[in-house]
Amino acid sequence: MTHISDTRLLKKFVHDHIGPLLKFEDETDIPLLETLSVYFKNMGNKQETAEQLFIHRQTLYHRLEKCKELLGPDFLKPHKRICLELAIYAYHLVDHPLHK
Repeated sequence: MTHISDTRLLKKFVHDHIGPLLKFEDETDIPLLETLSVYFKNMGNKQETAEQLFIHRQTLYHRLEKCKELLGPDFLKPHKRICLELAIYAYHLVDHPLHK
């Protein structure tokens, strides 16, 4: 694991990009961050994502729609997706600073 002595900038990046997802998860216990992470790892393949999450495809569609609502309609565009993937990685790297 990489050691980062000052994580303030990284935490801000995480908050700016996936803060709304983390806040929603805290309020509802619906795992949007995990859903989005698995979806990205599967290169947008909905069938594989649903299978790996052990959910119905319709549940996945609802979760992705909620991600769109929270992150904006362009959240799957390449420039935004890269930032989201980095933010998810950074979130795990700094031991979940925003998620309790």
